[in-house]
Amino acid sequence: MYAATVKALEPTDLTFFDRATLRVAATAHLSAPPDRVFTSFADPAEWLRWFPLMTSARWVEGARAVGAEREVALTVLGRFRERFIAWEPGRRFAFTMIGSTSPLATQLAEDYQLTRDGSGTRVDWVMAATPTTIGKLAAAPTRLMMRRLFARAGGRLERLLSAN
Repeated sequence: MYAATVKALEPTDLTFFDRATLRVAATAHLSAPPDRVFTSFADPAEWLRWFPLMTSARWVEGARAVGAEREVALTVLGRFRERFIAWEPGRRFAFTMIGSTSPLATQLAEDYQLTRDGSGTRVDWVMAATPTTIGKLAAAPTRLMMRRLFARAGGRLERLLSAN
C-alpha cells in the first residue's frame, strides 16, 4: 500500500492530547451502546462504510490491542500508518500516526473516548498534531474541515448502527 512518498512521523503517547500544538475536538451522540460503537471502530471494513473520504483500511501488524498497527487512506488527506496507544473495549480507541503522505504534521494522533449516555453513547473525539509550517498555515481550514468530517462521520455511523 505504501510507496516511497510515505514519511515517518514521530510517535506520540496519550499525554500528547493535552500538550499538542494543534487540537481539534468534537462530540457525537449515538443511540447504540458503547460496546457496539467500539466493535465498529475495531473493524476496519466498517470504517469504509461510515467515515467520509476513507478509501481503504486494514490491519497490518499485531493483535487488536495497544501496539497493533493499521493502514488507512483518505481521499485528499493521504495515507497513514497508525499504531494504537489505547485499546479499551467500550471505552477508548486511540492511535498515533507513525507514517503518512500528508505534509501537514510531524506528529499526529486521534483519540475516541466513549461514555454511556442513557441507552446510547457519547463519543468525544480529539485530533492532536504538531503541524509543519504548511500545517500551521492550513490550521484554520483544517480545524473546520475536520469538525465537519467528524460530524458527517457521526451521522453516518448513527445510521449504520441503527440499521443493524
